[in-house]
Amino acid sequence: MKFKTVKAVVSSALLTATSTTLFATDHFINAQQAELNGLQKTWEQKNIPEGMQTDELRPTTVRDSGTESLSLYAHNVNFDVVDNIGFHIEELAATLEPKKAGEPVSFDDVESFTINIHHGKVTVSPEALSALFNKQILDYSPRPLDELTVTTEDGYLKADGYLKLWSWFPGIWLPTNLGGTMALSDDNKLVYSLDDVKAVGIPLAGLLKMVFIKLTYLLSLDREGAQLGAYELVLDHRSVFPPPALAGNISEVSISPAGLHLTFADNSAAKFKKAPVEKDSYLWIQSGDARLYGIVVTNAQVAIVSESDTTPLRFNLYDYRKQVAGGVLHMKGDGTIIATLPADTRKAPAISGGSLNSTSSSSEAASSSDDCKNSIGFKTDCTQ
Repeated sequence: MKFKTVKAVVSSALLTATSTTLFATDHFINAQQAELNGLQKTWEQKNIPEGMQTDELRPTTVRDSGTESLSLYAHNVNFDVVDNIGFHIEELAATLEPKKAGEPVSFDDVESFTINIHHGKVTVSPEALSALFNKQILDYSPRPLDELTVTTEDGYLKADGYLKLWSWFPGIWLPTNLGGTMALSDDNKLVYSLDDVKAVGIPLAGLLKMVFIKLTYLLSLDREGAQLGAYELVLDHRSVFPPPALAGNISEVSISPAGLHLTFADNSAAKFKKAPVEKDSYLWIQSGDARLYGIVVTNAQVAIVSESDTTPLRFNLYDYRKQVAGGVLHMKGDGTIIATLPADTRKAPAISGGSLNSTSSSSEAASSSDDCKNSIGFKTDCTQ
């Protein structure tokens, strides 16, 4: 009798405990589902910057948020397209626009999208200009100029290298010095007007103009985005850089010792919300769809910063995988991704023009060859 009573009490207690557990579990699951539903609404928000997209959105799918493009804001960033070809960004608002509507912007296929600059200011340093000429504009054979080194001063751009005059001295490279000013043409191209041309130290610019001999009689230039005129070199910023193609009109151009300064002002109405980072150097993707590492991120909100608090972020588009692999990713509750990349350890960035407020002497302490690599073995140039 006592056994039956104890058994009944134990069974009742177990049933009560089970019911309580099931109730608590259901309550937890319901709360979790409610939280998930709330977060999903947050994740599905478009967050398109003001003034960026006025057309009607496409129907939303799992892999398509319906937005036209990926919105990007950059502040105080050394942006390399490939190698040292790129620019220092003071500030820039742009859209990365896929050439096929409805596709995400694939960072692994740079020819599949266009960078449309709405407004901003960038500087192409002398080192970056040298790389642009040697590794892009003159990267073919046979070519008329070789091993150009660009230097800049207030209002003037110089280029020293080697010249080959096809019909006069076939097969012989002659030391040459070029100098001139930069201006915008009516069709928004950069015009490098040469007023100083020396070969083997002999001034030729005035003589050529005096006897009406055009540069095109002596040289040929075969490269998209670069055209040699009578006494000038015309560069189209939309196609002279390596892919992806650029879009947007230059409103102002100037030259200083820091390099070639370009101002864009097509759409001053484009305004981003504050990036979710306490840094003075960052890239901020606020909306749109991106394919990174083969993974599609819809309604992307991604902030990219450097692990350093003393040097600006240096981002290399073609090598983004290697940079991200050596960094740290953090995802916030609202789906925002914070990517912290290894610091740029070179003593002087090839693309200068930006630094942070604080200073540090630690980067100058070591002198071994390892100082020329960052934490993931990303090769840098300590000689610059």
